[in-house]
Amino acid sequence: MRRTRMCAWVVVGAAAVAGCCAGSALGQSVGAARAQDGGWEGVSAAFGGTAAATRACKDAQMSFSFSTEVVEINVKGGDRVKKGDVLIRARDSEVKTAIAQQKALSENDLEIQGAVKDLELATITFENLKASKGWSRQEFEQRRIESETAAVRKELALFNREQQRLRLAQLEAQYERYRLLAPFDGVIDEVSAEIGQGVTEQDKVLRIVNIDKMWLDPTPKTAETITLNLKPGSKAWVLIDLPGKPALVEGSVIEVSPVADPVSLTRRVRVEVENPKGWPPGTQAMVRFIEPTGNAGWSMGDGAKRRADSPGVGAPG
Repeated sequence: MRRTRMCAWVVVGAAAVAGCCAGSALGQSVGAARAQDGGWEGVSAAFGGTAAATRACKDAQMSFSFSTEVVEINVKGGDRVKKGDVLIRARDSEVKTAIAQQKALSENDLEIQGAVKDLELATITFENLKASKGWSRQEFEQRRIESETAAVRKELALFNREQQRLRLAQLEAQYERYRLLAPFDGVIDEVSAEIGQGVTEQDKVLRIVNIDKMWLDPTPKTAETITLNLKPGSKAWVLIDLPGKPALVEGSVIEVSPVADPVSLTRRVRVEVENPKGWPPGTQAMVRFIEPTGNAGWSMGDGAKRRADSPGVGAPG
């Protein structure tokens, strides 16, 4: 009797284990692959999809557009900056002086005031002549021309002041070249210049990145992109290689190349994923466009999909 009950328990336990295995085939295969070779290769092969590398969604290598000398550096590697912040300044004393001089010229209206008075005088003289009765034809034409000439000189004075203002705007625009401003909110990756260093337009003096989101450019088979009708807004699932355990995150397609590679029969697809934990771009990843559901048993948690029944795959804690 006791043996019969023990056998029954064994049968029930075996059935439960079999059901659990049937419900998590992908998770176990991933875990087994990791246990077998202890590397990313086995995990990524079990997950499937297309290999790609993560990268910053915004990445700018900055340099001056002319040869100059660095006189001020306001940031260092790791600093967070806002769009428009002054990062590095070049020697700009000469252009500042030119701007001050040009500003004075653009605000000076003495030429206009003189032209206005000349026009008033010429107009009064002409009107008085017309009101009198003893003028000759030659004198009449002379006064008329003087009045019209004075009007032209006024318009010329107004035109000249506008040109001075445009010249000021031009100098102010040139002044922007003497400062490297943050093109977007981000983090300084590296500053490659020192104060007092002479640099040319070929010298990259600073790199700024934004890693709030990461991009990947997998190249799946062209047939897959057509069959799945991939387009901006389509979902994607990205397994990212991280220490300890990979992380599965859900992303979205933001670009699909309009052309395919006729040799490899592939097509570039750009995928974007949120990066709230600040994982460093440059990590290996696998991208698939069919959700790993059903037997996989994935669950979403804190922006990442975590493998509930396998410690091998999930979101880092």
